[in-house]
Amino acid sequence: MTVGLAVRDSGPETIALDLAYPDVYFTPGYGGAAAVPEQGEWRLAHRGDDFLVPYVVRRLADGTADAVSPYGYSGLHVRAGRHGTELARFWADAVDAWRAQRLVTLFLRFSPLDPTSVQRAHELPGVRLTRLSDTITVPVERGPAAVWAAMEGRSRTAVRKARNVGQTATLRPATAEDVTPGSPFRQRYAETMARVGGAPGYLFPDGYYHRLVDGVGPNLHLVEVRDADGTVVASALLFRHRQRVHYHLAGSDPRGARNGANNLLLWTVLEWAAETGCLLVHLGGGLRPDDNLFQFKRSFGGTRTPFWVGAVVVDPDRYTALTADRARDLHRSVEDLESSGFFPAYRIGRNRP
Repeated sequence: MTVGLAVRDSGPETIALDLAYPDVYFTPGYGGAAAVPEQGEWRLAHRGDDFLVPYVVRRLADGTADAVSPYGYSGLHVRAGRHGTELARFWADAVDAWRAQRLVTLFLRFSPLDPTSVQRAHELPGVRLTRLSDTITVPVERGPAAVWAAMEGRSRTAVRKARNVGQTATLRPATAEDVTPGSPFRQRYAETMARVGGAPGYLFPDGYYHRLVDGVGPNLHLVEVRDADGTVVASALLFRHRQRVHYHLAGSDPRGARNGANNLLLWTVLEWAAETGCLLVHLGGGLRPDDNLFQFKRSFGGTRTPFWVGAVVVDPDRYTALTADRARDLHRSVEDLESSGFFPAYRIGRNRP
C-alpha cells in the first residue's frame, strides 16, 4: 500500500498518477484543490486499483492531525470482486499508517454512485456509518428526448418561460478567468450563498479555484445563462469524469431565477450530457434534507441516491482529550458534544467538520 501523494506547491508527486481513478473526487488534481480551503495536504491510501481512500490531512495545534475526504463524494472505493480478507488486510494496513502519521480521526464522505463500496465499508472494524440526506441522480443514457419527458411539467414550463423572455444558455470548458474574483460565476455563487444562509465552509478561497482549473483541466466545465441584455443571471461549475457529470457549485440572481434561469441551466447540463455519451448526471442534494433546493433538483426526473458518511477514531485517547478540551472552551459537557452527532466532536463550532 502506498500512503502519501501530498499535493505541494510544485504539483502532485508522480507516484500513483496512473491509477484508474473511479471518479474525479479520487484524483490528485481535484484533491489538491480540495486541500486548499482545509489548509491541508492531499494523500491517497491505496493498493493498486483495488482499494482507494483519498483524504486531506489537517494539522492540529498539539502536533497531531486529523483527516477528511476531499469535499464531495469519495470515501472508500472497493474494486468489484475483491475478497473480504483482502479488504480487511488493506484496512488494517491503512489504520497502521494513519497512526504512524499521528492522525486522530478520519471523516469519510462516500460516493452515492458507488453503493457497493458503501456496503463493503460496513464490514470494516472501527467505521461508524451514518446515512445523511439523499442526493439526486438523473439518468441520461436514453437521450435528450427521454430526459425531457421524464422531467416534471413545472420544470419544462420554466425552461420555456426562460427562453420566451430571451434567456440563452452556453456550456463550455472553464478557464482561469471564469473563476477569478469578480467573475460572473463567483459573483452569482457568493450572492446565492449569502441569500440562502450557506455555512462558511461553502465559501472557497481564490486558491481553491485556481487549483481546480489546473487540476481538473478540460474536465471542468462552466454553464451560464444570460438574459436578453447579455447579463449572466445563473452560472455553475461541472465536473465530467468519463460517462458521468457532477453538478459542483452554482448560483443565480433572484430576478433571473424567477424567469426560469435555473431550470434552463440544469436542462442545458442534462441535454449536453445526453448528447455527448454520458450515462448520468449527479446533481447532489440540498443544503438541508428535502429542502426546496433538493425538491427543485428532483423535479428534473432524478432518483434518490443515498449519501453516507463514515467516522473513524484512529487514536481514541487523543480524541477523548481533544474533545474534553473543546468542551471546556465552549463551557459545555463532553457528553453534550458527543451526543450532538457532529464528528469529530472537538471541531464543533469551527468552520469545517
